[in-house]
Amino acid sequence: MSYELEFEKLVNYDTAKIGITISVELRLGLESVTFEAKIDTGASFCIFAREYGEKLGLSIKGGFLRYFNTTTGGFRAFGHGITLITEGFEFGSQVFFAADENFQTSVLGTHGWLDRVIIGINDYEGNLYLSRYESK
Repeated sequence: MSYELEFEKLVNYDTAKIGITISVELRLGLESVTFEAKIDTGASFCIFAREYGEKLGLSIKGGFLRYFNTTTGGFRAFGHGITLITEGFEFGSQVFFAADENFQTSVLGTHGWLDRVIIGINDYEGNLYLSRYESK
């Protein structure tokens, strides 16, 4: 049995980089910041470096505190509602910004991004297929 999917966008990513890295824009009011983040299907939430929230004018510690555990240890992050834009798809999302200023990892996780898109991956060719998820 075979299945067929149609996607709205084809995004080429650099296979020389570790992981699938795409451009992300965050907006809050009139402020915006653009940077690269990794797609992380194992991450429960979108988590970004603290500096990006600060560039939006957020008081990072004024957000919802959550402690995250990973295989290499844990860290604190603060949740904030922002607009997240990837490859032309725009979503209102609850995302987290790391409490530690030295935390430089930024990932697109399940809640706030993966739960809003349909993805297909051909890593051999560096192709990411994307569509907005719309429940029927």
